[in-house]
Amino acid sequence: EVFAYYLYFAGDNGIGAYQYANLLFQNLIAQAGFNPNVLPLGSAYASVILIGNGLAFLCQSVIFLTIGSLADFGGWSPWVVRIFSVLCMAFEFGLLGVTTAAKWRIAMALYIMSSVTWWVSYVFFNAVFPKLANDLPEVHKAREELLRGIITQQQFDYTCSIQRSRIVNISWAWNNIGFLVCCALSLAALFGLHADDSVANNNWGYSVALAICTSVWIVFAIPWFIWEKRRPGPAIPDKYNMVMFGLEQTFFAAKQAWKLKQTLTYLIAFFLLADGVGTSLTLISIAQTKAVAYSAIRNTYFLFVQGFSALIGVYIFYYAQVYFNLKTKTMLQISNFCCVLFPFWGTIGIWTDRVGFHNTWEFWFASALYGFAFGNQYSYGQAFMAELVPKGREFMFFSLLGIVNKGSAWIGPIACSAITDHTGNQWLGFPFVAALTFVPFVAIFLISVEKSRVECTAYLEREAIDLRHTGPQTEVTCDVPPGSPGTLEKSG
Repeated sequence: EVFAYYLYFAGDNGIGAYQYANLLFQNLIAQAGFNPNVLPLGSAYASVILIGNGLAFLCQSVIFLTIGSLADFGGWSPWVVRIFSVLCMAFEFGLLGVTTAAKWRIAMALYIMSSVTWWVSYVFFNAVFPKLANDLPEVHKAREELLRGIITQQQFDYTCSIQRSRIVNISWAWNNIGFLVCCALSLAALFGLHADDSVANNNWGYSVALAICTSVWIVFAIPWFIWEKRRPGPAIPDKYNMVMFGLEQTFFAAKQAWKLKQTLTYLIAFFLLADGVGTSLTLISIAQTKAVAYSAIRNTYFLFVQGFSALIGVYIFYYAQVYFNLKTKTMLQISNFCCVLFPFWGTIGIWTDRVGFHNTWEFWFASALYGFAFGNQYSYGQAFMAELVPKGREFMFFSLLGIVNKGSAWIGPIACSAITDHTGNQWLGFPFVAALTFVPFVAIFLISVEKSRVECTAYLEREAIDLRHTGPQTEVTCDVPPGSPGTLEKSG
């Protein structure tokens, strides 16, 4: 089952919906808006792309708020991944018929829909890893040793944290292996189609590369759909239907949010951080695509380097964490610091064309550092969230994380779009993005995992009494040993 989990992540690597669909959209927008051989890059080009991303993020918010909390109850959560995966695959294949500038509106619509469905499938699949880690033999052994007094609570908690980091980091490594496989296959197809010989070939090359990535995802997803173990949550109370209980659960969590101070602080910090990181990547992508004259082959080279960087980076960070006994929070903050450096570098480009994401060599360098910044920031961001979540409510809180990570990332795109429209200079968005990443980087230092455990236990007690009317029970969880007061037992 664990191997199937890694294999699904190898297929669901995002290079289709998150990269090629976006690059095809940018490519057709540019062709529809101006002649790059005659006119300079207009601000409307960057503005349309940023607004398209903002619309995708808002659509994701609606989905997560309506169905996110339901996945923790009953046994239907695996079907969320299946349904949204199939929808995304269909939208990605739909882009095979979008190869001319006149169809840029269709490209925009399919890009938004594929981006929305891909991110929903990705977030719900990613939310499985805390439960998967909790079932690992190492955690079962540590739990028994804790009950027998062989190890301390602190040692038990560290074992749980390391195993969560192990699952999320190895899955991220497999994600990048799949990313590299898709890049290699796409490059072979692009060379075979002579994508650099003409605009028409280049357009067709983007569509074919997208179809190849989708096909790889389908093949790698099948083992997980077959071997996934069912881990049903509590039954939905009789007085609720599925839709109403999902909304009620979300509303209850919103009312209780101020009592989960550590989790709430992290969600707010990650809201700003993810907004800054996502917008930073968009601004760099726009500058990069312009620098390589929209070449599908050259953009794929950059993607290949990014995937290899992320694969190397995740192993370096994970083994450094184990070797030096570092906390997950420490590893996250190292990655966050690296992410802050990118928009600061882009800010320099306001005053000079020599540096600041104006030159091809800068994109090679940024791609080489991608895995040590953005790649590890995402994986450790998920691992740290798992330490701040009430046990058994992973889907709901990871849905909230999905919102703040992508679905609510509208501040940066809209603000940078307004700045670009007003000034005609997309580099003026980098200072704003630099502030978006630096402020939450500082705020995360203030979060305490120990205080979060106490708050999460109290939250589950209130939920059992006020929402499900079952009363506090006992649950075997990763961070709290069996028999501890104030924990919940699985029901249903």
